[in-house]
Amino acid sequence: MPIMKPFTCSALLLAALAQAACSPVDTKTSLLTPATGNVRSAGPGDTVMKFQSRRALPNAFGKADLFGRTTNAGQTTVRYLGTRGGQAIFERSDVTVESDATTMSETPLILPSTTNTNISGTVGGMPVSGTASSTSYKYIPPRGSSQYATATQPIQIALGKGQSFKIEGRSLKVLSVSPTGVNYRID
Repeated sequence: MPIMKPFTCSALLLAALAQAACSPVDTKTSLLTPATGNVRSAGPGDTVMKFQSRRALPNAFGKADLFGRTTNAGQTTVRYLGTRGGQAIFERSDVTVESDATTMSETPLILPSTTNTNISGTVGGMPVSGTASSTSYKYIPPRGSSQYATATQPIQIALGKGQSFKIEGRSLKVLSVSPTGVNYRID
């Protein structure tokens, strides 16, 4: 196996970093409630689906953070309210979070400070000298960011037995409806 020269290794590392620094700032949404395809049941007021959205922190070039750091971008909640006319009534609530967080506002700084001490003199008539270096570090915490949340008007959805609806790429299917609850499955 040939040994790579330092210049080649540096060039490959630089290319990998440049590629990673060019990723767009995306928002990813993930389902927090179990989605195993099993039959689940809910009573009035129970949360049946909950999604969390995370947005990549933008770096100094407006691209996604090289280390994959994210910030809260909001959530979506689907709650079972009860039954009406043999149908299950669900309510979808969306909250969007806007933030000015960037990699620069969320990264602490560690600043090194090196001190050199020189000493000279004579001991017993002989000249002596010495030098000592010491390094200390100052921690500056991240300056932080501000964010605000906005909620949209909740949406009510009525589903009968065998009906389903899609939300964030997942399907909520009603399997049965009773006066005291609902059986459903998330696919």
